[in-house]
Amino acid sequence: MNQKGFASISELTELLAVSKPTVLRDLLKLEEKHLIIRTYGGAASLHKGTNFEPRHSEKEAQAAENKEMIAQLAFTFIHPGETILLDSGSTALMLAKQLVKAKNITVITNDIKSAMCLSENEAIDLVVLGGQRRRGVYSLVGPFTELLLQNLNVDKVFLGADAVDIQKGITNSNIDELNIKKGMIAIAKEVILLADSSKFNQVAFSHIADLDVLDAIITDRNIDQKGVLKVLQEKGIQVHIAGTAQKGGKAEGEESN
Repeated sequence: MNQKGFASISELTELLAVSKPTVLRDLLKLEEKHLIIRTYGGAASLHKGTNFEPRHSEKEAQAAENKEMIAQLAFTFIHPGETILLDSGSTALMLAKQLVKAKNITVITNDIKSAMCLSENEAIDLVVLGGQRRRGVYSLVGPFTELLLQNLNVDKVFLGADAVDIQKGITNSNIDELNIKKGMIAIAKEVILLADSSKFNQVAFSHIADLDVLDAIITDRNIDQKGVLKVLQEKGIQVHIAGTAQKGGKAEGEESN
């Protein structure tokens, strides 16, 4: 796993010439020792690539300052009377904390921690999508969540992702969230991706969507401006950069149309 980044259960059983229950038992022990992280259909290294998903507490600590600035800028995109869909994840949680001061909006989320934060504000209508809680994080997934999404319409979705690549598009490390994120995109009038600069030029396990589904990206000033930002501009994707001088809700001098 350290060599490849990810190994499937079937690959491990064949390589080690042992049964599936033996592999599952050993993977559990390795995870308990914080040597690997188990994923859908296998396990991933904690030391290579983006094909593994950190636990929620680890995500919150990563690039916290940039994520907070992204959330502050994202908050300015929200207007009274709108229905907002908030994806799970550490940057979305930062936005949920900003929304504690919002009024006259409806917020829908599948993240338990964001929901708890939003529940402190009686001035907003909060809808929590049901489902099964994923191990190690606070997102709710599964057929119940997917069914609820199919019956909703929202003004804006603030989407999270584990990786963003010009060619491969938006990808995620966990396949359990794949249909949820696709469903969020399908019901939103406007799709806004919240992604700190460390997510770019990375590819994770499962494909969510191509970049052309996005109406806007909100990121931080550490984004590669000569490479990634230039290509996004050429594709006509609006990029709003947090932590720079703002003008009209956009990063002055560093925003693409």
